Amino acid sequence: MATLAIVVGLMVSLLGNTALERLELFPVGTFAVFVGFALYGAATLQVRILPRWCGIGLIVGPFMFVIGNFGGILFGLLWLALGYTLWSQRDTSVGEPSRVS
Repeated sequence: MATLAIVVGLMVSLLGNTALERLELFPVGTFAVFVGFALYGAATLQVRILPRWCGIGLIVGPFMFVIGNFGGILFGLLWLALGYTLWSQRDTSVGEPSRVS
């Protein structure tokens, strides 16, 4: 939903519709993406299935966009490393799922 808000906000801005620009979808969507990645990273750290750097990277990653294009490249490399980690562990079997109490 947050990504959809960003896309709609950008489309409204590009089309120049001033009535819809007042909804401020782009900043709201951007904030929601930052919060969502932070929660996703915290959940990754808590579950401890992936390496610790994955969770920390997901928490810190979106904030790298603040430093410009280079931050986007770093965030992309983080996703590439995460994909490689998952791909290299594809033959690893997971034990019995734990019951939530």
